[in-house]
Amino acid sequence: MSRVECISNRNIRIISAYVNSKLGHCNGLFDGLPFPKERFPSCEDFFLNEDEWTTHQNFVRIFRRGKEMTREPYFYFYCGASTAPLRSWGRLDHFSRLFAGPSDGFRRLPFFNKNFADTKDLDVIIPPTYSKNSRKIRTVLRIQHHDDIDVHEDFVGDPYSRGMISIIPSLWGLRPATIRQILNPYDPEILLNEEPEFAPFKLDAAMDGEFLTIRDPMDFSRRKVGRRVLLCLEQMNGQEICLGRYRELREAGGSEQGDLQDCLLITETVRAGNRILLKAGEIFKAPYFILDVTYDRFSFKNRVSQLFRPRKEPEETEKGLIESVNRLRETIRARNKAYNELERVNAELLDSKKRVDEYAKTLEQKVEERTAELRNAKEELVLFNRNLEAKVNAQVEELRNLDELRRYLSPRIAEKILSTGGLLGAEPQRKLMTVLFADIRNFSSFTETLEPEELFQLLHKYLSEMTRIIHQYEGTLNKIIGDGMLVFFGDPIPMADHAERAVHTAMDMQGKVAELRGDWRRYGQELGIGIGINTGYMTVGNIGSDLHKDYTVIGNQVNVASRLESLAKPGQILVSERTFSRVSNFVEAEKVGEIRVKGIYYPIITYNVKVPL
Repeated sequence: MSRVECISNRNIRIISAYVNSKLGHCNGLFDGLPFPKERFPSCEDFFLNEDEWTTHQNFVRIFRRGKEMTREPYFYFYCGASTAPLRSWGRLDHFSRLFAGPSDGFRRLPFFNKNFADTKDLDVIIPPTYSKNSRKIRTVLRIQHHDDIDVHEDFVGDPYSRGMISIIPSLWGLRPATIRQILNPYDPEILLNEEPEFAPFKLDAAMDGEFLTIRDPMDFSRRKVGRRVLLCLEQMNGQEICLGRYRELREAGGSEQGDLQDCLLITETVRAGNRILLKAGEIFKAPYFILDVTYDRFSFKNRVSQLFRPRKEPEETEKGLIESVNRLRETIRARNKAYNELERVNAELLDSKKRVDEYAKTLEQKVEERTAELRNAKEELVLFNRNLEAKVNAQVEELRNLDELRRYLSPRIAEKILSTGGLLGAEPQRKLMTVLFADIRNFSSFTETLEPEELFQLLHKYLSEMTRIIHQYEGTLNKIIGDGMLVFFGDPIPMADHAERAVHTAMDMQGKVAELRGDWRRYGQELGIGIGINTGYMTVGNIGSDLHKDYTVIGNQVNVASRLESLAKPGQILVSERTFSRVSNFVEAEKVGEIRVKGIYYPIITYNVKVPL
């Protein structure tokens, strides 16, 4: 049985973070939604508070609205898969870092599920086990909705959960897991005809005797795509469970059919353009979801490399703080247990006093002494709790400052600012800086031809390598919007050679793209990026309202760099004359002409930097 407020706002924070990463904002995501106005000043304050819970209806409305805003066809899956790279789990992200490896993470999934939703139960049916044949780790999960939750109304949560589960191995540098959804409890007539995601295809699903028929979205003909089968029970760890084995109707007698689950096997894959609507082999009308998950082995070599990997001081600080908080919580639990034990003993003494009062005149004095001891213990406990709350709040605030800095800066710079007690962009200010824009060319064609899991894997590796190069030259990674990046040099740490660092960064990025190109070609794609760089005076700092601020850079000189990036061809680095004048002593470039930028009176002389092969 689920309570009314059955969805943790951690899910809303994940949706908001992903929409913001795609659009640079999440304006309108919560418009018109109900929230407890007596406790929160705005929708955003309520829905982004991870300690609060909301209704399933609000969750679905926000999720569908996020997809409308981003116009991504696989939005729900990508949103779930974004939790690892965006670190949008909230405080639960700190717990994930304590796991020994991906298998440990999969074993803890039931714990995480209970902290995200009160709509369904998740069980690990087959623990993570290594297969010598596939050389992969395999685990099987069961997801079962509560009886009072209509599974069809939670359709958007299905790909979202799979995306979140698939990305677990990436926390340890492995490829995302592969998930086969063997069983699902949807009724195809309800799902395909009533779910808004399928409405544009007008499938008109219907049962014709023992067969499922639909209107083909490609040629509009009526065809059979599924048939009724009987799902068999299997013995697994002392319990009977359905894992996908079935029998044909004609193979089972009348008495046997009563013991087997009547379900529907999809026999043909149905596509609409590049999108798969039904996949052959899936089984519908099952009692629950069964997910067959496989992922790469976290080998001994991986463990050794993780063990001897250079530790970054901010991560060590963060882990130390978390361990401190956990130790304090364990201490308070021990104190509470001792306090409860004292209360029990005191109650026993009072009961004994009533029965033997005339025989033990001194018992009353002993009880008073024990009560005084209990009172002193309680006062000590109250004082300890008060001090503990202050310590925890201070540590949480320090963690929040560290997380904010790590969004933009390399770990070394973030630690340097934090150690001096500095804040990031307290007031906007005008500075002479260098700004860099980079963007993947023909990215829209990739999204049309690649599967979401393939594109996510390629894009994740690309962004990781680019971020490493940016941090190497101590640039500030301001925004990642889809396949585009905005980086600036010269703030918050002043640097006289900001133009040189920006050009070195661009040249290394182009070199790394040449190395990554082989991975993309295996999927039939050609990877190429265009880069634009400009140097000038611009405004930098936290810009926005009290409800939402963004640490960024603005000004006409920023627009110049953006225009240069839009003109750059794959493999090109276009820089303005202001930038080239500062780097001409160590790079070769050819003058390519002049451009006009709105808001700037004079033309911008442009140079193409030659990248060494």
